[in-house]
Amino acid sequence: MKEIELSNIESFSKIYNSNVKNKNIENKIKQYGLDKVCINKKIIDENPPIFNLELKETKRYNQKDSLRCWAFSGINVIKRNMADNLNMDIMQFELSDNFIAFFHRLEKANTTYEKILKSKTTDLDKIAKKNILKNPVEEVGNWKTFTGIVKKYGLVPRTVMPITAEGENATKVTNLFSETVRSNAITLLKLKSQNKKVEELRKIKFKMLADNYEFLSKVYGEPVKTFNYNYTDKNGNNVSLKNITPNQFAERFLSIDIDNFIFISNVPKNNRKYGEKLKNPASININKMKYVEFLHVSSKELKDLSIKQLKDHIPVMVGIYIRKFADKKSGVLDTRLYDYENLIKYKSLNKEDGRLVGDIELHHWMTITGVQIEKEIPRRWKVEDSYGDKEKINGYYIMNDNYFDKYVFTVIINKKYLSKKQLELYNQKGIIEES
Repeated sequence: MKEIELSNIESFSKIYNSNVKNKNIENKIKQYGLDKVCINKKIIDENPPIFNLELKETKRYNQKDSLRCWAFSGINVIKRNMADNLNMDIMQFELSDNFIAFFHRLEKANTTYEKILKSKTTDLDKIAKKNILKNPVEEVGNWKTFTGIVKKYGLVPRTVMPITAEGENATKVTNLFSETVRSNAITLLKLKSQNKKVEELRKIKFKMLADNYEFLSKVYGEPVKTFNYNYTDKNGNNVSLKNITPNQFAERFLSIDIDNFIFISNVPKNNRKYGEKLKNPASININKMKYVEFLHVSSKELKDLSIKQLKDHIPVMVGIYIRKFADKKSGVLDTRLYDYENLIKYKSLNKEDGRLVGDIELHHWMTITGVQIEKEIPRRWKVEDSYGDKEKINGYYIMNDNYFDKYVFTVIINKKYLSKKQLELYNQKGIIEES
């Protein structure tokens, strides 16, 4: 059949109603919802929140609708180290995501302007087709974005630059700021078409960025140049840091070399071989930063490296897909959690096919802080999310190892945990990732 005819609908209906179970399932789903009917509670029981390698818990962040999972996950990697160096109770220590978000947006605006200035065309239609102005300042980032901002601008405690009302919801700010940046970019494009010199255009860009700084300051609060930080350390002593800059704060209390942490990924595609070094030109949107480079390895190698880092009491930032087979009530992530296949004729894709057709993608960053290992095999993982502590198990997911295999794409690992062979492969010349 080429087209769906009414007679076909009649046939579909007869096939559907020929199985008396179908109406029963239909009525239950209509009444209780899909996941409540399809959930397999036995799988929840198989994933208890018990881990024999586990980092000390910390205060959970709640990103709400800020879309800053990458920033919160980056903070979660370094906050234990900074709290230790401050001799401070980790449950009392928080870093400002708002500070990071401010400079992230400002840097992205500058990157967009620079793309316009470096463009070989002044045709807006061609610029649009290149997607330069599609998402100029969206709240999307990764470990490289995070470390680039930290090394350039430093860090501040959350009490110094707390979250604002608009900072908790990225949509409105993104829409308004995107239009502002697009308008400025089009102005630069028109001036460029009039053969204005680059030096003159950059002077105009300076004024645009000053206006952008004003925009962001009024929305997020203006970042401090220096600040005082008062706290009580673990020994009960009152400590006062006076007139310290954000860069001094980071340099003094962040002793982890964040430049040593790299992307280790499992991104199957066609006949791609393990051990290939790749780089993704679409993954960086801050001017002058290098492309994200990553080593493509097996899922087992991702796990082995993650365990090595956890044993050294360092969390693992993880890039993951969590839009399927996740239960926020129990906190369980397991590919067997919902019996969609038998109850609604759901058909799943493997990791490679799902990624190629856009069904599975890296869209969220979280932090692995524990693992249950049995007979040298990881069974489940403790994963810290950034949506507070009211859902899941006090804000933590329990991720079954089968979920790691299918839905984890990237882990951020210190190079010192790589084997000699892995390090040699990572140091090879990068290959452009075509997707």
